[in-house]
Amino acid sequence: MADYTKEVQQLYVAYFSRPADPAGLAFWNERLATNAAGYAEISFAFSTSVEYRGAYVYMDTRSMVNEVYENLFSRPGDDAGVDFWVNALNMRYMTIDDMVLRMIDGAQGADAVAYQAKVAVATAFTERVDTPQEIALYSGKAANGIAAAYIGGVNDEMTALSSLDPVNIDAAIASMGPASGMTHEIGLVGVAEAMPA
Repeated sequence: MADYTKEVQQLYVAYFSRPADPAGLAFWNERLATNAAGYAEISFAFSTSVEYRGAYVYMDTRSMVNEVYENLFSRPGDDAGVDFWVNALNMRYMTIDDMVLRMIDGAQGADAVAYQAKVAVATAFTERVDTPQEIALYSGKAANGIAAAYIGGVNDEMTALSSLDPVNIDAAIASMGPASGMTHEIGLVGVAEAMPA
């Protein structure tokens, strides 16, 4: 079976600014391997997921577009770019899932470097979540927030180098532990809302 780890991680970073959890990565990887239109379907599932709604529900369109810029490129959107996407969304020329895919495809220069660095770190992070205890820890809003903060610190090749260090990744994962007083919930982004196979 083909490996679509990069493609799945791209969407987790774009929508949630965090690495995929191992179960989510496996689920969506299999979905892509068995469905030619799977990438667009995953993007749609993420854009209608509980996690997405929880993160974006109180944002207006401009704030939502700027959040996607931050997730993808670690920077606010330029006025012309934000205006373009806001207008396209408000006029219903495209949906949020289509916008995210177009922004990913159109990334250039420093934006492409930042985004590729985030995806590389997200991939390494998920690979380090490799024990049953770590898998259980990487679940729920608090753990997602820790992972998102970790990815949020990546904005170029230099910050990616430090973030790719297994010691730093393991420390972030360990900070999700019970000693932090956080509760953990099991959930899989977009799966409950995913269309039938």
